[in-house]
This record gives sequence, C-alpha cells and structure tokens, in this order.
Amino acid sequence: MESDTLDQESAAAALKKLSPSESPESSKKWEPTADVGEGDGNEEGREEEAPPTKRQKTADEKEENRKEDEEDEEADESEELDDEEENEADDGEGIVQIGATISPRHFQRIPVFIVDYHNDVLEFIYRCFATRHLPLENNTLVHFDSHPDLVIPRHIAASSTYQKDTMLNELSIENWIMPTLYAGHFNRVVWLKNSWCQQLPTGRHDFKVGQKDDRIGVDCPLDYFIADGNYCTTEDLQEAKSVELQVHDADSESLNPNEFLTEKDVKGFVLDIDLDFFSTSNPFLEIYKDADCYNQLKEIFHFESVEKVKKSGTASIADYLATAERRQTQLDALKTIFWHLEEERNFEGLEKPDATVITPEVYAKIVKLADQLQEKYPDDEIDWHLIFDSGSTTDNNGLPHHISTAAELETYFANFKRFLERLPVPPVAITMAHSAQDDYCPQDQVAFIEECVLRLLREVFGERLHDKAILHYMDDPWDVMKL
Repeated sequence: MESDTLDQESAAAALKKLSPSESPESSKKWEPTADVGEGDGNEEGREEEAPPTKRQKTADEKEENRKEDEEDEEADESEELDDEEENEADDGEGIVQIGATISPRHFQRIPVFIVDYHNDVLEFIYRCFATRHLPLENNTLVHFDSHPDLVIPRHIAASSTYQKDTMLNELSIENWIMPTLYAGHFNRVVWLKNSWCQQLPTGRHDFKVGQKDDRIGVDCPLDYFIADGNYCTTEDLQEAKSVELQVHDADSESLNPNEFLTEKDVKGFVLDIDLDFFSTSNPFLEIYKDADCYNQLKEIFHFESVEKVKKSGTASIADYLATAERRQTQLDALKTIFWHLEEERNFEGLEKPDATVITPEVYAKIVKLADQLQEKYPDDEIDWHLIFDSGSTTDNNGLPHHISTAAELETYFANFKRFLERLPVPPVAITMAHSAQDDYCPQDQVAFIEECVLRLLREVFGERLHDKAILHYMDDPWDVMKL
C-alpha cells in the first residue's frame, strides 16, 4: 500500500495530460434540459485558486450568526412561500409531485455544493426537495467515496427521519444516507470506489429498508449491516421500501454509467463526491499508536462472519439472525466495559461479562490494552469512548487506508473524467465533501484534489455547470431559488 505524500508539481503536470483534446469522449455533449444562461466568456484559461482553510468561528460569532440566521429564515420562508404559491402554475411542464398544480423546478446551471463534513450535504439536498428542484421520492445517488456511508444510526428513531432539523443535527459522516433511503427520498445508491475499498462486495444488492421497534433495519445479509446488528427479516420490517444498491470499482476502465443510469434519471440524479475517494487515510490508525491500540482493538472486536457459510451455500435466515444477535450482544458487552473504564479509570467494581459473549481470552486482551495505555499515556489523555468508537470500525473489512501518490492521482482523475464523459444524462446537482477536518482526506492533498476535480467538472460540463461552486465550509451565502 502506497504511503507517499503528494508531489504537487508532478501531480499538476499529470493533470494537464487530461486536456479535452486528448480525450476521445470529451466532445460528447448532452442537450440541456433547461435553458442555460450565457457565461462570462472567461471560462477557458482561468486558473483555479486552491480553496482556503476555513477560519474557526468564535463562540460569540456563532451565537450572533445563529440569531441572524433565525431572523433571516423566518423572513425568507414567508417570502418564498408567498412566491411559490403565486408561481406554482407558471413553473413549466414537468412531473407533478404533490397535487395537480405543482411542477418541478429546474436549475439554470448545475450547482456544486461543497462541504467539509459529508453529512452537511443534506442541508442542500433537503432544500432542493423543498423547492422542487429534486423530486421528494425515488431519486438516485451516485456516490464517489472511499466509504459507503451506509451505517444505520441506532440512536435516532426511525420516525425522526421525516424531521429535517433532527436529521441535520444528529446525523454524521458515516450514517447520513440510510435515513434518506428509509424516508424514500432516494431508492437507488451507486457506490463508486477504488478497488482498495473492501467494505462491501461489488455487484448489485437489492434489499428492503424499514423499521422495527422504531429503529431502522435492513434485510440485507451483508457483513457490513450484520456487524452493526442492523439485520432484520423482511417480515419484521414495517413501512418497508425497496432499495437498489450497486457497488462498482471506479478504477476499472470498463465502468460504464449507462449500465445503471438512463434518460429516466434526468430529474432525480445527484452526483456526490467525497474527495477521500482519490486519497484516503484511516485516522484511527494514529490513536494511541505507541500502545499499538488499533491492532489490539481488531482482535478484541473481531466477530465470526457469515460469509463462509454463505459461500458454502448452506446459509439461512436463521444464520443471519443469530450472527446479528451475537454481534449486537458482543458490542453491548464491550461498550459496558469501555464505559466503565471511562468513568472509573480501572476495572474495580466491573462485573465480568458472560464468558460466552466476551471470552476470558478477549477479556485478558482488554486488560492488556489498558495496562499498555496507562504505561504509555497519562491517564487524563486516555479516552475510552474514543477507543470504543475506534474498535467499532475494525469489523472484518475495516476502514481503507491509501494515501495516493502523484501517479495514482493521475490515474484516478483520468478514471473520474472518463466516467463523467460517459454519463447518459447530467446530474441535477453535484455535492462534494472535503473530509479533511476529520482526517479522512489528507489535509496536505485536499486543496489540490478539489482544484483538479472542479477543473474536470468544468471541462466535461462546460457552461452547464454553475460558474461558482458554493463553499459551505467557507460560509458562502446561498439560495437555491437563485441558482
């Protein structure tokens, strides 16, 4: 696995090789689905500036901005509601979503909304639902990322998925997609990854998402879902919806978006790009490294997969349920131990777990880890909650760690551009995540990667792309109704 840091100059030179004239598919253009405004004529030759690092707000600024935002939102919502009621009949032809008089809206150009933490793209997506730039249901998410982001949030009630504020405040980078599937906003997800990401097997996976006891669950018997204890039988799922998940290696030259996108997707296709798709690190590898914490956690959190049984052809629903139950019982027992260590700072008063759940051998490994941590670090620096979270990521496939070299980035950029050129329809909107503040995309590479990705988007989409990306991470003002 490569770990070289990026050589900016050589990678920049590599990107220049991807000029439109050298790509046989660059000349392919779609007919715009809506009138496109005139550009300023200076698109070509304009140098992209590397995005600045966001200045952290002070507490006073945050409170002041919050009050201003609340006042502005009240005024804007009232004004927009009046405007929408007056213009619903004049929006033009389109698919009626709610009632006979409401038609979808169209962006003049494709907007690009860039955040740092990936779950923040929901702020823009939800707004597009509200303004009818996206249908409320059955959209398609094409998701370039080194991580599926399909973890199911167990701390959020399924009934809360229809509460926008709860979703925006409670979801995080690993679990922001699944609630939108349960709510029906998306019914198709295409996860495009590089081959060094192994969290989910490639192929098409059709399953149901629903709720059991007001908790989201799925009937998909993959390790990814079983490892978090979220597998349910189809019969146990209430309010179930069908989901199509496709997983493809984007570093394959044979990848063709026409296999999963058609003209029918023109009104509900969101292109989502996490910059850690191009280069990613596993930040948990660095946690308490002097005590070899991560490697020890992999042994402590290991569980027996159902994959061997599935490959033998003898797996049954009973096997899936039993594995999911064992895994959840294991996680609950480990959480009890780690939470006790966080509160008490030692093992005194801790009742030993059931030996059939946490074996004596595994318990001894936890004691050994605690001893080594206390030997290497001051007690007040040891965060057992963080250690538990780190261990929870060490399931059988774990998180990818691949810091790309300049040569590799050249290849990934070429693959990405080829994919864009092969699209049968353009996206309605493009969302993008840095994932740098949480250390998934290397901070010394992220600005360069963003610059290159924006340049490739402009080369392929031309004037159909909005002339300025919305930098949410820099607090850019934005209004969907003016895009």
